[in-house]
Amino acid sequence: MPQPQRILPAIGPHFPVKSVDDFIILPTGLRLDADARYTGKGITIAIIDSGFYPHPDLTALHNRILAHVDCRSGKADLTTLTTPASKHAWHGTMTSVVCAGDGYCSKGLYKGIASDAGLVLISVQDEAGRITADSIACALRWIQVNHAQYGIRVVNLSIGSDESRSYKEDEVDQLAEALISAGLTVVAAIGNEEHGAIHSPANSPNVIAVGGADDANRLDAEVIQAYHSAYGRTADNLHKPELVAPAIWIAAPILPGSPEQQEARDLFDALLTATDHHREDIVRRIRAGRFISRDYMHVDGTSFAAPIVTAVIAQLLEAKPALTPFHIREILLGTARRLSGIPAERQGFGIINPRKALLRVLKKQHFGPGQASPVIDTHRNLLAFHFEHDSAHQVSLAGSFNDWTKDALLLQPGGNGRWMIEIPMLPAGRHTYKFIVDDSLWTEDVGNPFRTPDDFGGFNNFFTIGQNQ
Repeated sequence: MPQPQRILPAIGPHFPVKSVDDFIILPTGLRLDADARYTGKGITIAIIDSGFYPHPDLTALHNRILAHVDCRSGKADLTTLTTPASKHAWHGTMTSVVCAGDGYCSKGLYKGIASDAGLVLISVQDEAGRITADSIACALRWIQVNHAQYGIRVVNLSIGSDESRSYKEDEVDQLAEALISAGLTVVAAIGNEEHGAIHSPANSPNVIAVGGADDANRLDAEVIQAYHSAYGRTADNLHKPELVAPAIWIAAPILPGSPEQQEARDLFDALLTATDHHREDIVRRIRAGRFISRDYMHVDGTSFAAPIVTAVIAQLLEAKPALTPFHIREILLGTARRLSGIPAERQGFGIINPRKALLRVLKKQHFGPGQASPVIDTHRNLLAFHFEHDSAHQVSLAGSFNDWTKDALLLQPGGNGRWMIEIPMLPAGRHTYKFIVDDSLWTEDVGNPFRTPDDFGGFNNFFTIGQNQ
């Protein structure tokens, strides 16, 4: 069946693209239908990873690397990026370019969604190739001290520590939550082991943990399948991930100066003059190396899904810099699209929807301060539930505490699409609930990170009153 056609974004004068068949690997912005007018301009992203190299997609047209920090020394020193490339630099080079590359080496084809964002790159891998919880904590502490100086608004971690204990006892999680409280949004890859443990900081309540989806390198939304990323409950009974994004068939740079780059260039040069007899062998070697050009290859893993989400957040912040991490979480989760045939616990709120998220930001004139929900007010002996919906005529609260009655607890409308209700304190124990919009649409509370599958393809939220509150 032919792939559906779409009006394609302008991607540079060197690529007169007429259809999706002109692509070997679809550019990320195209496959997600991201609005190309917003490129993260004026927003700084901190990327914590193994190591980095100053790739031309980040530096050639305009050097957007504002700082490089080596956690072994604790110093911000751009000169360390000019040293010869090593294997340790490859992973971070790929994640940073997937997020914010401008496509220089592909003449504008393979650009990241945040192609104008500034970058602070923080290397955390030691000489033995290890990434420890201590080194990640070091990076987060550096951001905590220096984020205002560099204007950092988003932090991306396509790595994780080896810890999977309670976030209340984990330094990496506590530092991530502190950054969120300070106004930075933190995004973390959830990992690629389908039945593996969820490590910090992806296991933290307000960190946006990103799982993977496989769109088969097509624009047909019906073909999207789950990627083999981690999912499930954390030690604190949190369900992760929150979102999924493409995690396979992602165009990423080959590390400059590496043997792999030389191999790719040799193969594509040979392809230009190959006879039919040799061409098949060369193509087979190109495919085995996953090369898609002299400078790019296709990669997979939630390491690349996370920076895609980070790039979309930079778009939202460019459009409305006053957004808080709470707003961003609410917008992304509220506009994500659930994928059919995939259990909710594997995909969270669904696949990220950049255009819909941006439209919500552009449409809304004013964002309030944002509040977690529910608020357990022990002083007044009340529970306060907050909900946002711009076009609802009625919103009600139903849960285990009122036998899931649909119209007994009606929220009061406030300004700018905000709804709220206060109810008397409930007995000790765990209570589950949902909101109902216009007496028909059962909806999760995106302001509450605690949720459990509802057996209908979504989640119920829950909260606990009493000792384990």
